Amino acid sequence: MRHSLPARMFAASALFLLAGMPLTGQGQASAVDPVDPGAQEFQANCAGCHGTDGKGGDKGPAIATLPSVVALSEIELIKIVRDGTPAGMPSFERLGDAETTAVVRYLRALQGRTSVSDTDELTGDAVAGRVLYFGKAQCSTCHMVNTAGVGQGGFIASDLTSYGGTHPARAIKESIVQPDTALDPASRVVEIQTKNGQKLIGMVRSEDNFNLALQTEDGRYHFLTRSSLAEVNYKQYSLMPRDYGTRLTSKELDDLVSFLIVTSKNAPIEATAQGRKRHNKN
Repeated sequence: MRHSLPARMFAASALFLLAGMPLTGQGQASAVDPVDPGAQEFQANCAGCHGTDGKGGDKGPAIATLPSVVALSEIELIKIVRDGTPAGMPSFERLGDAETTAVVRYLRALQGRTSVSDTDELTGDAVAGRVLYFGKAQCSTCHMVNTAGVGQGGFIASDLTSYGGTHPARAIKESIVQPDTALDPASRVVEIQTKNGQKLIGMVRSEDNFNLALQTEDGRYHFLTRSSLAEVNYKQYSLMPRDYGTRLTSKELDDLVSFLIVTSKNAPIEATAQGRKRHNKN
């Protein structure tokens, strides 16, 4: 795994001890709820190395106060918890998205930070938005994002790594709820029927008077000659679902928007540039 982290970051193990220990560590923030799910997961999986208050122990550094850790984005923290580190911290992928999110949110409380305090435009929770992006909202089925230097997601739609940095929150939300407003012709769904009866649905990647290249939702490319086609129908909508306004709550939409903005802000410069180039092509 690739991380720009100190060698001692999130040191090994922490799979034991303190599963039910009260939060009584020295300097513990009194505002933290000891029955919070994130607190419980932290005590069960992290406190053994990093201390009950996150201020360090015999086996791990002070993740609540170490500047290099406090400066990490929520997305980077989630990746570290999920994947572990080359320095020796094991992967906690077994926790699942909801529990990992809860742990990171709790760590932010120990650090005296909130998820979105550094961006006035954000009204949602970027960490919860990440869970939505890769889960309920299924954005990653079609869209790639680069988080913590690693690209994740599909290829058929535009790369969204830089999208949140070039669009205001209101415009992002509108594009999610009303995806076909001001539809880019290159994003239109195309239905094709060949002369031998094959039916294909996808997006045209290139075409001229003689040939047409279609990419279907499974990511496959189909290179077709015009002479082999019986019908080509260009639709006035994209592959983007048109029910997010009812499928997602207002809070979930705000969380998703916040994730896209924070992702763009924290993405490596080269990833942001590449993502912007791919987005402009699509």
